[in-house]
Amino acid sequence: MFMPGLGPESLGWEVHQDFARAVTALGHNFRFLTTSSGLRSGQVGDVKALTTRPFLRTLGRITAPVFRTEGLVPAAAALAGYLRNEGRSIDVLHVEVAYPHGASAMLATQISGWDGPIVVTPMGEDTLVLKEAGYGFRRYPTPRALVDWTFRRSAYIRCISPMLEERIAKIAPKTPRRMLPLNISTAAANIAEDSILRRSERRLAARRDIDAKYHTSGRSLILALSRLHPFKGIETLVRALPQVLDAVLLIVGPSLKVVSFGDMATHLSAVADQVGVSDRVRLIDAVTPSRSLDMLAAADVVAVPSHLESLNKVCIESAAVGTPFVVTDTTGISAWVRGEGVGIVVPPADPVALGHALRNVLSGPWKIDLEKCSTFVKPFTPQAVASGMVDIYRAVLDRRLSHHNQSP
Repeated sequence: MFMPGLGPESLGWEVHQDFARAVTALGHNFRFLTTSSGLRSGQVGDVKALTTRPFLRTLGRITAPVFRTEGLVPAAAALAGYLRNEGRSIDVLHVEVAYPHGASAMLATQISGWDGPIVVTPMGEDTLVLKEAGYGFRRYPTPRALVDWTFRRSAYIRCISPMLEERIAKIAPKTPRRMLPLNISTAAANIAEDSILRRSERRLAARRDIDAKYHTSGRSLILALSRLHPFKGIETLVRALPQVLDAVLLIVGPSLKVVSFGDMATHLSAVADQVGVSDRVRLIDAVTPSRSLDMLAAADVVAVPSHLESLNKVCIESAAVGTPFVVTDTTGISAWVRGEGVGIVVPPADPVALGHALRNVLSGPWKIDLEKCSTFVKPFTPQAVASGMVDIYRAVLDRRLSHHNQSP
């Protein structure tokens, strides 16, 4: 798997390592290729950092206005060098994120002459577009052309939600594809298998810790856990808070700077002042994966008000620890939610509907079905996703073998 930027401090390091362990447990060799440096040794998955040369990084910065990223050129060159030397040992190259990573991989094959199959897992930012939120590479001409080219040249596209599969089918209708979601961590999956009593005890302990740290004792606790970007819809959540009396909102995640919005934490603070809830909003920076599970367990309800999002694993992790959630129907995970007793689905950009749903969970008749939580989580475990991905790898190799056998 080629994952530029993968390292111990990167988002998703733990879930990728768990995925690698699950593939390896099925009897296959799995290797991560990345352009990160400073990786810890001995990690399962055989993470190898590829060298990016200084002049190529400079070229990446020069070409960034066209490609809308600095990483495409150096990543393509680094991977091309590896494929020239080690390409014979690779049966399938799996690239997570179609742009810029997938485009870099396609360019690397052109440079190196490696002709093996490439499986691509697109994400939201390389497939979806939300112009008003400054979101989506395909809103720019060159990235859009490169994404479309990457999809057409892929041996297989793994679609992480029905929403994304529908979009990809329109862009690359002839490329084989399958819907298979992303996995959560083994830690989250294991919690989902605990007894209801054990999960309840965990939630009580986590809440005591949060109450002591953020002075939330005796008040309903709403949690939003995500990077702070306009497409995440956190502003809608802040505007919904006046309807949920006496609830405290914890907004947890790294703040991004976005054109026309500025620093998102500053922007959200201003909105909270505007609607009169600044005393009930706490903005907290990014936390570790284990800490995020504790915060999800401590919350009375988790809010995921995204305007447009390809999947969202926070909802799955929330169900794993036994916490209900409210999610918008423009978020990919919503396809699994309706009727499952784990969360409520609402329309996007609607503070009234969001506020009503939050009240319904906190003080209304709606109750989470803890028995169904573990069932809901099962399709997203590392083992389930790894099994599905191995099926995709086999399908790609079988198709390739059949093509070679039919060639004159």
